[in-house]
Amino acid sequence: MKSIRRIVALTHITFIEGIRDRALYGITIVALMMLATNILFTNLFGHELGKIMVDLNLSTISFAGLLLTFFVNINLMSKDIDRQTIYCVLSKPFSRGEYIVGKYLGLLSLMITAIFLLTVCSGGIAWFVKNSVADYFFRTFSWTCYAQAILYIMLMFTMLNAVVIFFSSISTSAFLTVLFSVATYIVGQSIEEVAFFFKGEAVTAGYSSKFNEFLIDSFQYVVPNFSAFDIKTMASHGKLMSMNHTIALIGYTVIYSLLLLFFASHIFKRREFN
Repeated sequence: MKSIRRIVALTHITFIEGIRDRALYGITIVALMMLATNILFTNLFGHELGKIMVDLNLSTISFAGLLLTFFVNINLMSKDIDRQTIYCVLSKPFSRGEYIVGKYLGLLSLMITAIFLLTVCSGGIAWFVKNSVADYFFRTFSWTCYAQAILYIMLMFTMLNAVVIFFSSISTSAFLTVLFSVATYIVGQSIEEVAFFFKGEAVTAGYSSKFNEFLIDSFQYVVPNFSAFDIKTMASHGKLMSMNHTIALIGYTVIYSLLLLFFASHIFKRREFN
């Protein structure tokens, strides 16, 4: 019980620190401006207006989430070590495992709050545009599909922030954490296409080998598959992912994030601070 209270306290402190970060407001303002300009851009696409609106809104939310993760959340995680305030925290009755979990939940709370705000704004813009034009332009639009795409985005950032926590427990600087986290995200977005190439076109053309296929299969299990969370195209066409697929993705997110937090806690416990 006391452990839960300490984790909740750390979560609250991290969330408050994030709210006070000026970069958060800058990212939020930029995202809101991008959402507002989406109204102008969508008018250029004629009968595809509804599809473009959904795609741009979801892309803006994803982009804002990436900025928040790489520029705010990583800074919140690393500044305790850079400013040596980590000693003050660990001098309290907190274990290092509790510190990792509390920090992660604080970053995740900040992310959920930001995405919720952007979702409300993007939903308002979509509602405004939808009611300003003929129904024909939004014939494939579905609020259920839109909400599902937002859920998938949130699941992606749940896992990405676990990646940030993992690399923060290993690296000695915020720059290295950003570098490793960005690289993991890029690889995770492209691993599915690479696997498809080596299992399809490369085999046909004779470029593949058993070793390459084994390497790609191993990478698919090790590297988080962030491309699985990108359903903007499906949402823009009003196509809903199956419930089984959604449940499987939620399970994948929870298990992968818990494993990363477990390894991060284990590494952090053995880490020496100078």
